[in-house]
Amino acid sequence: MSEIHISFDVPSYLIDHYYITGISSLILNLFVVYLIIYHSGKLDSYRFYLLAFQISCMLSDLHISIVAQPIGFFPIPAGYGYGIGHYLFSSHTMFKIFSFLLSGQIEVLTICFFRKHKAIMNLANPLGSSSAVYLCIYVMCGLYTCVMATSIFISAETREEQLRVLDNLYNSLSANFHTLDDFIYYVSNEKMMFSYGLIFGGTLKTAVIINILALRMVNGLKKVENRLSTNTLSRHRVALRCLILQFLTAPIAFIPACVLAIEIWFPNENSQQISRIAFMCMPTHSVFNSIVVVLTYPEFRKKLYFWKRKSTETTSVRVSWLRNSNS
Repeated sequence: MSEIHISFDVPSYLIDHYYITGISSLILNLFVVYLIIYHSGKLDSYRFYLLAFQISCMLSDLHISIVAQPIGFFPIPAGYGYGIGHYLFSSHTMFKIFSFLLSGQIEVLTICFFRKHKAIMNLANPLGSSSAVYLCIYVMCGLYTCVMATSIFISAETREEQLRVLDNLYNSLSANFHTLDDFIYYVSNEKMMFSYGLIFGGTLKTAVIINILALRMVNGLKKVENRLSTNTLSRHRVALRCLILQFLTAPIAFIPACVLAIEIWFPNENSQQISRIAFMCMPTHSVFNSIVVVLTYPEFRKKLYFWKRKSTETTSVRVSWLRNSNS
């Protein structure tokens, strides 16, 4: 085994980034949740699916940026949680929760696509799509998240076994691991390989399904556009456009996880720094997703414009009042 140099110091810039991103994400996500609940009348029941995805994004990013704050020892598949969650949970538990939230976030987005697909397909053939079929698909999406999180849970070895493997593979670093109160090292075994397979398989599955659904929805709207009112057609197009843009921001959340896996399989001298950059990218996803939602839906843009105009008018009144008072 070639010599591996790993820093066990806590990078202050990474912790500062976690807090700044986490607080910014919370404020922006709560604002979007407010808009969805109180200013999305034209979205009908679909707004509950959009709300579910927004909340899943918020919880996922808050967990990694505030609760877990992972500190990795890449290219070794090891690390620990530095956030407030370490007072309540082990590092392994925090990683299991994060994998559940991240997978759930992707599956909720998939459900949103299926929900909008059902609505658009019903425009062409109201009797063509069974609600029971879609309900089964929703249940399967939820089960996949549970299976993936369970595979992570059962893949961990005992602390004694982890230290034994580290002593054998990384003898020069094992003393540092012995000094840590809590950490997780994922031993490369059949259980861990199964988890990797579920992660990459789930990512590929989602990409393929969403691309197929998006293409079908675009073609479906083209077929029925002459039979729909302008408002109805515009409403479906806006929702579809927002979904596609949300899907395009999703890689911000899961590509860093793929980068971490690559750094484990193909280690290099910069693996630890690359992993820290990946960790910095992960909690920014919901920020970009929130911006997409606000800028895509006309109802939300109008609300922002109303507030801006109201603020400008208030400022103008105050300036006028001050001028009159001085005169």
